[in-house]
Amino acid sequence: MKKTISLLLSVLLVLSCFAFATTATAVENFETESGVQIKIAPFLYKSAQHQMEFPSHQSYAVKEKSVAGDYAISRALNDLAYTFVFPAGTTGIACNVSLDGKDWRGYTVNSTANPNYWEKDADGNVDLTQPLTFRRVDYIAEQDEYGVLYRDYLMHTDAQGFRDFDKIYWQLAYICNGETVTEYFEQPLYDYDKAEKYGLKAVNFNVAGLPFAALAGANLTANHADAAAYFNENDFDIVAVQEDFGYHSTLVENMDGFGYATNHTGNVPFGDGLNIFTRNMPVYNETRVTWDESCGILTDGSDELTPKGFVYSVIDVGNGIYVDFYNLHADAYAGAGSKAARTSQFKQLAAFIEARSAEHDRPVIITGDFNYHIHTQEDNGSLYNIFCEQGGFEDAWVEFHNNGDYFNMSEWHKTGLESWGNWDSVERFLYRAGGGVDVVVSDFRYVEVCNEAGESISDHNSAECEFTFIKNADFVENTEELSVTEAPNRDIMFILKRIFDTLKLIFSEIDKLPALLKELTATA
Repeated sequence: MKKTISLLLSVLLVLSCFAFATTATAVENFETESGVQIKIAPFLYKSAQHQMEFPSHQSYAVKEKSVAGDYAISRALNDLAYTFVFPAGTTGIACNVSLDGKDWRGYTVNSTANPNYWEKDADGNVDLTQPLTFRRVDYIAEQDEYGVLYRDYLMHTDAQGFRDFDKIYWQLAYICNGETVTEYFEQPLYDYDKAEKYGLKAVNFNVAGLPFAALAGANLTANHADAAAYFNENDFDIVAVQEDFGYHSTLVENMDGFGYATNHTGNVPFGDGLNIFTRNMPVYNETRVTWDESCGILTDGSDELTPKGFVYSVIDVGNGIYVDFYNLHADAYAGAGSKAARTSQFKQLAAFIEARSAEHDRPVIITGDFNYHIHTQEDNGSLYNIFCEQGGFEDAWVEFHNNGDYFNMSEWHKTGLESWGNWDSVERFLYRAGGGVDVVVSDFRYVEVCNEAGESISDHNSAECEFTFIKNADFVENTEELSVTEAPNRDIMFILKRIFDTLKLIFSEIDKLPALLKELTATA
């Protein structure tokens, strides 16, 4: 679900007419007179400058923006997030939409016959005493027609381009306790041409700087120099890296024009391997958090041997827009312990984000090595449930390349490509609007970064995302006191304690050391 701070919604309770009131109020969540709780987050624009197309992004054959206009606009017109929570006992729900207040189209949900939307009791039975929750994503899971509905509305039948509408109207009809209720409300379309828009190009790359890789013949010094050259050549505004350990100096010495960065925390086992670099964008309030739970000492990715976690910062992207930016490295491997640890880590990060956003509402971007594919739905879909469903985040790859569908990726399976580094890979960008700034993905790609010999310099591909930030009427100027954070004081006592703790962990699984060494020295 998108979280958009600025919505002007007019609510009028009527029974059988198509008249609309114009009492507007800037709210995000509201309750109608009959008790329906509604959260709607439109990201819809009208534009006279762009003839908008709806290109297919089901394969990498179509990567570029539409030749007829900005894909970000057309994607936005195809996407409206919403949640309706109806009173208990509600039946026969009809949700209809109109762009002119007369020509209604929509769908009907027989709620008592569709248990997917209802709470269940301890025995798994539908509990009709609880409110029904109807979400856009549930509808998409059944049939992906929602965007097509709006496209048909907007297309002009006699000429190229789209009809010019100012509002979208909603009609809700349902039966509650034997009484038929019909309600209407409206929401405006943003004027894209008049809005302030700013672009940003970011890359997320696991630079594979674990020193053990040298045992398998990797030239880590050359690889880090090549990574820096790649960052330079592609003019990224923000670079987020993981596994930036013992070759950090090589990386930064070869990066040109990146005037701001987080503080390096050192090699294994002292550092977390996470850093953020920006080009002409000050980085403030750096905060590093280690995961509460991890899995694996000499097996399952050895995640416990480094203080993995996430780094948080506030980035001044310019034009008065500040972004809460997170870079993470989650537990690796697919065992039960690793999956449980990842779920715990996602919950820990989500709680941190919500606490920060409650104090200072801004756009939020989360990137890093999630070690998680959405299409596997592992651990009951923890990433989607925690970040998207509960946190209001969207995933850049899903939105840009899978038409916003988090449940059906069958077309990608049919390609025969493995997902790692190609589609729905573990390198991700999640994003959310805030502070009166909307966020849209205008491009996304996975790229295999190679040296001059054509060899990959990492076991990960880079994830590259272009964002467009759009100020709306509720834009909020930053009032938080921001500061540059110095590197943590890693004195001799910290170093000795970290060495002791690491050795203690290793000796607890010393019998597994031969298998680990065999894995580390195995050739590709």
